[in-house]
Amino acid sequence: MAAKKLVLAFCAFSFLQTSFAGFERFWVFSKDANTQVAETWDTLSDAEQRALIQRYQSLKELPQAQSTVLHQRMDWFTQLPEQEKQKMRETWQNMSSQERKDLGTRMQKASAEERPAIREEYINKYLQPQPVSY
Repeated sequence: MAAKKLVLAFCAFSFLQTSFAGFERFWVFSKDANTQVAETWDTLSDAEQRALIQRYQSLKELPQAQSTVLHQRMDWFTQLPEQEKQKMRETWQNMSSQERKDLGTRMQKASAEERPAIREEYINKYLQPQPVSY
């Protein structure tokens, strides 16, 4: 009888250990996320901290030329009518990464008069009317 109680107690204790594993994340009085980030930061070596800071800064800062080009593209897109914007979004989603790069290269090389024709070419290519089945 004592052996059964001991086995039952051991099983219950084991269940409780596995049931609440990681439960501290949900506990109100556990450490907050900022404390965990600070502890993780403290475990990094000085070289790792510098590398992480440099990586963050390189992601955060765009070169001036890239920033200007991006701003010009955004201005161009915002001037389109809403229907044209939606067509461009759908076309962009259907294109592969390589086709997007090719389109960007073509648009950069094209004159202002040629760009609408290139845009229409891509829209017509990717937004074929879907056949209606009855």
